[in-house]
Formats: sequence, structure tokens, C-alpha cells
Amino acid sequence: MPSSLSVGFPLSGEWYVGADGTEPGHELALDFMRLDKHLKATTRAAWRELLTAVPYEEHHGWGQPILSPFHGRVVTAVDGCPEFPQSYLMKLWGLVRASWWPSRERRRLASLIASGAGDIREFAGNHLVIESLESPGIYAFLAHARRGSLSVKAGDLVRGLQPVAEVGDSGQSNVPHLHFQLMSCPNPLAQQLIPFTFSVYEAHVDGRWLIQKNSLPRRRQRIRSVAQPFI
Repeated sequence: MPSSLSVGFPLSGEWYVGADGTEPGHELALDFMRLDKHLKATTRAAWRELLTAVPYEEHHGWGQPILSPFHGRVVTAVDGCPEFPQSYLMKLWGLVRASWWPSRERRRLASLIASGAGDIREFAGNHLVIESLESPGIYAFLAHARRGSLSVKAGDLVRGLQPVAEVGDSGQSNVPHLHFQLMSCPNPLAQQLIPFTFSVYEAHVDGRWLIQKNSLPRRRQRIRSVAQPFI
């Protein structure tokens, strides 16, 4: 198994890197959200985002296509998890409440991991696991998809960069976004993550868009997709 491999960027258009795989508890996994030049996720004023539940349709990233990062076979396809728009203040309150009982949350997660086949919908929401056809044993995990947006099912073959779902806010999510990681087994709970790079994308550096090849973006970086050589 390769120590690192290059895959297609699983989104189109411009995105903001919310997590770059270096944070504790988020190793080798990335989060992408769509923000405007003021780093706002919606079309509403900042105080409305903070205090009111902005409809999902007014979020910049809502419903954007999620793409398969390679030619593959769908192993897992979970849909139907509900989504409830909330103010950022309420979402922050939920995180604070969860932090009051960290040991309980760790025990719950440890129990799911030990089971080897636990229900991760509470965490991942609507999600996909896709195995690479070119590198068998490599699995992509794409989480927090919009309810009802999955266009594939378990057993389907997909092409690289084929739309397979849409960006949503299901599971443990503070804003519509995509969580992406590669694994050496099909169970995200096994935590057998592997390093990877994206074959090509553009990064906004010092006011310019620069092509990046076989690389990974950094946290708080603006990036965007470019044409990728899948056929």
C-alpha cells in the first residue's frame, strides 16, 4: 500500500479550508466550507447568522456537488439523516454543553469504535465510503451530505470526479461543509487513516491564484478547483 497517493479534489468552485488534517482529533482529515470574501457562510448580516437560524438555501456552500475523488466502487451510502438550521450561537451552545461531559463523549465513541460496526450517523450524517478501483484497499470517506442528495448506492461503480452527493449540514456540523479523508479500511470508526494529496487545485497566495500539484492546502486557505484529468 502506498504511503501517500494523489486523488482528485472532490469539489468544484472555490472553498475555504476549515481543517487541514493537522488538528488533534482531526488528523489526516480535511474540512471544506464555502465562505465569501468576508469569511461569511451565508448571505445574511453577521448578527443574523449569530442570532437566527438562516435557511440553508442562503448558505453559499449548500447543495454544491460532491465529487468522487477517483474511479471507484461505492461501499457505503447512508442517506436520510435530518438537518436543522440553527443560529451559530445555538450551535456554539451545543458544543459547550458537550464539553461539560467529555468523558461521556469519549466513552460513547470508544464503544462505537470497539463495536467495529457502530452507527455513525449522529457524527457523520449522510455519508459515502468509496473504494478506489485503481488502488484497491484505499477508501474515501465523504461526510455531512445534504439529505436526499446521494445519487449513488452501495455497489455502484463511479468515475473520477463524478457527482455523487451534495454538500449539506447533517451530523455534527456547524455549517454546510464536506469532511474528507482516506482510509485503509471501509469503516471510518477504525481510524485507519492514510496520507494523501490532491492531484491539482489552485490556492490563493499573496493575492494571486497559484496552481498546486500533488499537494494539500493549509488551514484558513482559499482554494478552488481546476480541470482534472479523469476520463
